[in-house]
Amino acid sequence: MNNQFKSSEHLILKLQNSYELQKSTSNTAFFENKVTEQKNKIILDFNYILKPNLTINKGMTFKISHKGILQCVSCQKTVKKLFSGFCFPCLKRKASADTCIMSPHLCHYMNGTCREPEWGESFCYKPHYVYLSYTDKFKVGITRISQIPTRWIDQGATSAKLLAKVTSRHQAGTIENALKEILSDRSHWIKMLKNGNLRPSEEDFNEKYEEVKNWLANFPDFINKKLIVNTPLHLNLSNEIEFFENPPLVEINYDSPGEIASIKSLSLDKNPEIEGKITGIKGQYLFLSNHVFNMRKHEGYIVDIEVLNE
Repeated sequence: MNNQFKSSEHLILKLQNSYELQKSTSNTAFFENKVTEQKNKIILDFNYILKPNLTINKGMTFKISHKGILQCVSCQKTVKKLFSGFCFPCLKRKASADTCIMSPHLCHYMNGTCREPEWGESFCYKPHYVYLSYTDKFKVGITRISQIPTRWIDQGATSAKLLAKVTSRHQAGTIENALKEILSDRSHWIKMLKNGNLRPSEEDFNEKYEEVKNWLANFPDFINKKLIVNTPLHLNLSNEIEFFENPPLVEINYDSPGEIASIKSLSLDKNPEIEGKITGIKGQYLFLSNHVFNMRKHEGYIVDIEVLNE
């Protein structure tokens, strides 16, 4: 085998992606358009990128070796243990590690207890979307305006559609939490991976979309404006919940392997050296035969990485 790429002491971060739409780089505004050249449907083509600027493809032989070194993704200190990429002090101190990141309806900025108010204003008080997607099932989710369609690709969604636009993460999370009465906000990772590129028909997806939208529009707390959250006066933000009338349906295809009998997750803690041919990629997972390696789960691990050509 010939060495195509080698990186010593490489810091693992999540897989990046670059996407193309109709042979040109797309932007967020396109996903909001009511009419497209593909009859209100967008089909995404994209590449996975491993920093520094290495495109990861199905068929590559991939080797990763962990020497036991861990680095906090926030403060960059070398530590003995990580908690979702953070050292223990950052886990307790940083706003990006607070519980409201995973449960944004629990935002406590307006209570005066945000860990980092300036960070909260720059991250949380920005336009956010509420969306409907399909991974292993229909689910609802939220994301910053700048993370469309990256968020859908990261979670392994095969279909997605924007539902509403708001001006804060807290507001988006409050709507998402209300929708939990009829939809999950989580995927089962094994089922998502086994689903490959399975998706409902356009008709079925659009039917579910209208069902969710109508449910929310007729939800008593929505009608009585109890879902409206307060925002900092000095930011002068609108409290409008803006529904999309006819946004395009986005379909995403992955280089998933064929039929999968079973899936086992690989961990660098148990297997410090992992090598194999990439048989598929979906979300943040690399398929290595009947095993998968979750890149995001290993954020902060310092490793040696090699990509080999036969």
